[in-house]
Amino acid sequence: MACVLAEIKALKRELLSNVRGYGRVVQLEFLDFYSIVVLYCPGQVLLLSLAEDLFMSLMLSPTYWSLQIASCLPPDKAAIFLRLLDMEGPRFSTTDVLEAVHLNRDYPSALKFLTYSCPICQEQVSFSKVITMTHCSCFLCQTCFKTFFSVAIKEKSIDQLVCPQCGRPRIQGHGGMEEAMDYFNLLDTQIRHFLPPQLHELFQRKLRDRALQEMTNFCWCAHCSFGMLHEVDRLRMDCPSCKKSTCSQCRSPWSIHHEGLSCDQFKLWQQQNQPENVQTNTDLSSSSIECPSCQLVFSLSRGGCLHFTCSQCKHQFCGGCSQPFTPGPACSFGSTCASKGLHAHHPRDCLYHLRDWSVTRLHLLLQVTPTWLSHAPGECSVLEFRDSSRKEEEPCGRPAPPTFRGYCQIHYKERLVELINRCRADPVMLFSTEEMVVELQRWNVTVPMRRPDESEPKYTDRLRMVSNTTKWRPAPPSIYY
Repeated sequence: MACVLAEIKALKRELLSNVRGYGRVVQLEFLDFYSIVVLYCPGQVLLLSLAEDLFMSLMLSPTYWSLQIASCLPPDKAAIFLRLLDMEGPRFSTTDVLEAVHLNRDYPSALKFLTYSCPICQEQVSFSKVITMTHCSCFLCQTCFKTFFSVAIKEKSIDQLVCPQCGRPRIQGHGGMEEAMDYFNLLDTQIRHFLPPQLHELFQRKLRDRALQEMTNFCWCAHCSFGMLHEVDRLRMDCPSCKKSTCSQCRSPWSIHHEGLSCDQFKLWQQQNQPENVQTNTDLSSSSIECPSCQLVFSLSRGGCLHFTCSQCKHQFCGGCSQPFTPGPACSFGSTCASKGLHAHHPRDCLYHLRDWSVTRLHLLLQVTPTWLSHAPGECSVLEFRDSSRKEEEPCGRPAPPTFRGYCQIHYKERLVELINRCRADPVMLFSTEEMVVELQRWNVTVPMRRPDESEPKYTDRLRMVSNTTKWRPAPPSIYY
């Protein structure tokens, strides 16, 4: 209040100092301390114009209108209103202060109303600009809410539209359907109120797709973006959009030879009877991989690491063996895992291990299968992400020696490991003694001691027998070509 009155007095002094030099008695009067200026000086047009300029500056000043608002409030509310506007430090808008005064009984509560700190951007906002999440006690400002959910709706899956602070509710795969729908129904109200209509429509489309995928008999077509409800007891699914057929279980293009055979039996039949199709359909340049948690099939691009994160259920797994990635303290495999970071327990035939083998050694292991790739010397044409900042795949372009069947060394090793996994060849056949010791230790198996009279080859064979009896191989990864 003192600051406001001081500003009025300063304006009075400025008016008087500008009119005294005209040699005429001038009466300058304020009808009250916040209202109209009356200037009596007949014939002094220049002086009148000068006074009008000063008067307009007073009329346009925030202080003038703040005093006008205060005059309409009860005395106790007016005192709180002017005190909040006059305080040092943070500056509040007149609208926010007026709202705080109306909704609170005293100065401390009104000040608290105006000084909520957003935990994300750390900006101070009024309580009316704070949004509380529906399934947790977290809150954030309207700006952060709009920014986060605008980006998430456009770029992420529906299951990632959770609280940006605590990550709740936990929506994973097919679990918690009732809780998820309850959460999304409440979130829908907030999104419709705070975000543009086009983003709300996109949110509803993603919510619809999620509900469809929760249905056990809903399948996506392997040839187009169409999906449909399908008879559970029938493998063949005919798409009414593209008129093509898909296997509803393995999601591969339908073949007449699949009729009457399970998916595993059909893949085995292909390897035995159509090696040319296996050769064509297993090209590294075009393949997809299935999430072992929610069975979502998505495109597999080369050039990255083996750590995959499902865009739908957020399950983290290895692209070479489907083993889950687990934070150290959460892993129950062994006592040594607690000191590790995010890690997976890869079996010995995973690309994670075999990519360090030489091509010659991989060839030796692959001798159990007759499957080979066609010869295409020159440059490797496998599509991969060469730059993480770009969203388009490019041909590899590395040299492809004739002995590598048209692939560069990196992708040729990947191809060989895929063939090794297909024929279930066990790398332990070529393990040295040191490698078998490491293998047993990785799986917490006690390593037999070498007997005094035992030769090196016999000890190696005994270790190999122990390794063969160890349960080391998980379910193979579901990769479709």
